[in-house]
Formats: sequence, structure tokens, C-alpha cells
Amino acid sequence: MQYKDYQNSRDAVWELLIRHGVSALPVSVGAICRREGIAVRYYHPTDGNDGCSMIVKGRPVILVSADVPIPRQRFTAAHELGHVMLGHVGSRGLVNREPAPEDNPLEQAANVFAARLLAPACVLWGCRVQSAEDIMGLCGISHQAAEFRMERMRLLYQRGKFLTSPLEQQVYRQFRAYIEKNRL
Repeated sequence: MQYKDYQNSRDAVWELLIRHGVSALPVSVGAICRREGIAVRYYHPTDGNDGCSMIVKGRPVILVSADVPIPRQRFTAAHELGHVMLGHVGSRGLVNREPAPEDNPLEQAANVFAARLLAPACVLWGCRVQSAEDIMGLCGISHQAAEFRMERMRLLYQRGKFLTSPLEQQVYRQFRAYIEKNRL
């Protein structure tokens, strides 16, 4: 994934969290979707995908598999919200399954969006997370998603790359009370 695409996804998440005044984990993807005018519907897919997003009668709709555990549903909804917010809906070749290095850039961008929406790095840093289990407990995501997020957190901890953007600083301030109550 090109860094500019990563930045666009990350910044879109920060703007969304700020716009909706989100100040605690786990992030309610459903509430954000409702406020954005995006319908979320559950279905029983026959194609093996966990979800998809589309435009129906001029409005975005997110479909999420009812056949997977709730943490997976949350990630799927966040991933599909990423497609909507990043302007991908209507593009061909979008799938929702386990991430892979060969995924197209739109899928990678939606995965970045979902991970950062459900588990914002500055909040995890403020809470002093040290393991995937810490992230699972705070964010309500699957163990696999938490493992991916913890890998990125380790890199960020090594680099000391937190609160470098005004948007990230605003998100951190918005979550400050939550962070103080949930430091590990």
C-alpha cells in the first residue's frame, strides 16, 4: 500500500471520530453508520464473503454476514464503512475476507480504515496496551484482528510515533477521560 493511501484512510478515521464525538471504546460502528445515513443489514451469504457495500436507491447500504462471530461482524461493518467513506462503493473487485498482501489497494485501504476506527493507535498507546488480549478487551475485536493491530502498535512504540498530527491530537483529547479510566 502506498503511504498516501494509508494516510488518507487514517485521516478519514480521525475526522470521522472527531465529527461524531466518539470518546470511548469499543467504537459503535452501527451508531456511526446511522448518523452517516448508511443502512447496515445482516444476511446469510452464499459466496463465502463476510460483507459488502453498495448504493441502493441513492443511499449506501452495508451488508454483514450474520453467520460470523460479533467481533468479526464489527470489523466487517467497519471495513465496509471504510469503502463507503473512502469513495470505493461501486468499484469492482471488492471482497471482505482475511487480509492478504496481494489484496488490491482499495481492500488494503478499507482494512486500514477498519483497524484504525475500531482500535485507534493513540488511544491504545494512552491506555498502554501491551498485548493482543489488551486490545481485544478494550476494542471488542477478534483475536486475529487484535494480533494484526498489536503488530502495528509494536512498530509505533519503537518509532515513538504518536500525537504527531493535529487530528490525532484532537482524537486523543476527545478520548482523554476514557484513557485515564482504562490505563493498563
